[in-house]
Amino acid sequence: MTFLHMSRSVSQVRAYDEPNGYAQRIPYRAIVTVTHLTDTLAYLHAAVGVLKPDDFAALLAMLKEQGITTVQFERHGRMKTRSL
Repeated sequence: MTFLHMSRSVSQVRAYDEPNGYAQRIPYRAIVTVTHLTDTLAYLHAAVGVLKPDDFAALLAMLKEQGITTVQFERHGRMKTRSL
């Protein structure tokens, strides 16, 4: 018998200007890649587009709901760590 476990390693989060943007296949305003380093630590990178401060706050809230307690990201050439 084989027992399998799959863990999440990479996610992509897209920001839209309208509800259900993904389902409607409208162009996204921004996209961020989330690499899950552990079950509670995520690295945010490869952001493209316009990510407004409210978008970033919503992204952090979403990650917190998923059990992420710490995020790391680069800003102006410096690594930042933020607890959620």
